[in-house]
Amino acid sequence: MRTAALAFTLSLVFVSSSFAQQCLHGDGETPEQNARRREALNAARLVNTLQANQPGASSGRYLTHTELAGAAPGLPPAIRLAPGQDIVAGWRLTLDVTQKGYWFAIRDTTDACGLTFVSNEAGLILRAEPIR
Repeated sequence: MRTAALAFTLSLVFVSSSFAQQCLHGDGETPEQNARRREALNAARLVNTLQANQPGASSGRYLTHTELAGAAPGLPPAIRLAPGQDIVAGWRLTLDVTQKGYWFAIRDTTDACGLTFVSNEAGLILRAEPIR
C-alpha cells in the first residue's frame, strides 16, 4: 500500500512539473513568446480603446464582435477583429456585450497553461490563468 501511495505521489509531482514546463509565459518565457504576449496585450488595449471611443459608449451601448470588426479600418496587419479569426496569431478573442457594458477575454490557444487577458468597460486589463 505504501509503495502504491509513493508511486502515486511521485507521479503527481512528475505530472505537475511537466505541466509547469509546458507553460509558454512566465519564468523562462522566450523572446518570441514575450513578443506574442505583448502583441495580445496591445490587441486588448485596442479593443478597450475602440469600445470607449465609439459613439454609443457615452450612452452605455457597446459594439458586438461583428460591429467591432467594422469599426477599425487601418488596423496593424497583425491584429484581426473579424469573428472566428485569431485576434493575433494564436490568441482568440471572446467578446460579450450586455445591456450595461461588455467584457472580453483574449486567450493564448497555444499555451497549455491558458494565459488569458480579460477586461470590460472599466478598461482595466487583467492577466488570468488557471489555478495549477
